[in-house]
Amino acid sequence: MQASSVEHPVSIPGDVNCSSCHANKTNGVSVHSAMALSCTICHMTQTEGDMTTMNLFMPKEKICFACHEESAAQREHSPVVKGQCVECHDTHSSRRRSLLREQVDVRRP
Repeated sequence: MQASSVEHPVSIPGDVNCSSCHANKTNGVSVHSAMALSCTICHMTQTEGDMTTMNLFMPKEKICFACHEESAAQREHSPVVKGQCVECHDTHSSRRRSLLREQVDVRRP
């Protein structure tokens, strides 16, 4: 599996504060604790001319487990088993609890 890659429209200096342009990534009801660290914890950049390409250090299906240990409960959660954490959880911040992308109603017996 390939790591995600996106083109950034301008060249990025090494000491840039990404949140100066991407403040929405650091605001919300829940903000990923990694946002207090450098973006280079998960992302790497490669600049050629005036274009910078942003990549994840590993495939998105595996990146969460670089820091988050799988628990027994998580191994029973189907999206985790399939490596689909980011389908439901935003990796930066969310207006919802637990970095959820959408509102989820959990019914408990």
